[in-house]
Amino acid sequence: MASKKAGRAPGARARGLRTLQHQTLSPAVRHAIDTEVWLRGLLVAREAMGIDARWATKDQVHDEALAWFLQRHTQSAPRDYPARRAGDEDLTFWIDSRLMERARRMAVRDGVKVARLIDAALTGYVRQHVPPELGEFRTRVQGEALKLYSQLRGGLPATGRGRKSST
Repeated sequence: MASKKAGRAPGARARGLRTLQHQTLSPAVRHAIDTEVWLRGLLVAREAMGIDARWATKDQVHDEALAWFLQRHTQSAPRDYPARRAGDEDLTFWIDSRLMERARRMAVRDGVKVARLIDAALTGYVRQHVPPELGEFRTRVQGEALKLYSQLRGGLPATGRGRKSST
């Protein structure tokens, strides 16, 4: 049985300050958010920069996107909310409960489901804050990493082989 770490306060999720949100999202938006988190992770890894590691999490990016959207549309609803698209994928993530409450009120005001509002928030945030050049940079770095790995390890890593249980 794992013991609770001494002196550590319970996390935001355990304190009920985060809400689990389940919905669908386009693969392009999901990839763009992953790319933003990936880049932030690279920056956080540079200890000399002094950036708080929590800044480089999906939770943080989702919170930023929703807060940005809510602020932007405080007075007036967006022109149109996205409908579910073919190819959308299920996504479950944690979001700040206070932001979710504001999102619920805005969704009621605008006559839409909360999931559509969050989809609009994440899609709009990606469009505004995650330029295509960032995705291109990620692809380039991944290609270089693959090439380097292949050179140093004599080929690609084996795939499709999971760990076998010893029981």
